[in-house]
Amino acid sequence: MSDSPKPSSDRPFDPTFALGAAAHELKNGLGPLGMTLQLVERRVLSGQPVLPEDLAFARAQVRRLSQLVNDLLDVTHVDTEQFPLRPCAGDLAATVAQAIDVFQRGSDRPVSRVLPAALPASFDPDRIVQVVLNLLWNAAKYAPPPALVAVAVTRLGAVARVEVRDGGPGVPREVQARLFDRFVRARAEGDGTRGLGLGLYLCREIIERHGGRIGVDSAPGAGA
Repeated sequence: MSDSPKPSSDRPFDPTFALGAAAHELKNGLGPLGMTLQLVERRVLSGQPVLPEDLAFARAQVRRLSQLVNDLLDVTHVDTEQFPLRPCAGDLAATVAQAIDVFQRGSDRPVSRVLPAALPASFDPDRIVQVVLNLLWNAAKYAPPPALVAVAVTRLGAVARVEVRDGGPGVPREVQARLFDRFVRARAEGDGTRGLGLGLYLCREIIERHGGRIGVDSAPGAGA
């Protein structure tokens, strides 16, 4: 991986739209979180044990809301030319393994991994972890258990390929061409998933700034 000029954005950042969408998502996330914390508080005050599922739900909500805020900050940094990469020599396979480990600390989803012993490259390790984590959380969100989630890292000549695969319903064909644009989500009608549709856009920015490419290979009912 190497540095490359800033890719052109698909469309200008609309702060009014983003603010309204973010407020909606924060409201949807904070309401259930507050109710769960009230239940936990009542149990503690009454001497009852705290339910593990309540704590797991609260952690998941905090993670989702934190990611929403971080995505909004990153998008504003992209548009103000304050989104630098800090590439350095490293082991891409070890960095991907680190991202999987971080994911599994916040999720009970098993992840199959096929990684080489080492894959030396030049890249920004924090941003690559961000990309892999985003892809893993998307796989877990759109492919509920027992669907497979798998990660593979391979070398193709001078190019490294990182693949995150899930066994979910797949990405609709009409969405695939726009999947990495701003505010686009690969949601099925009525599936109840939430988000601003910024995570995959940021993945594209990060990978293109490394001189790479990102894409999706999917068919209905065959995962992505």
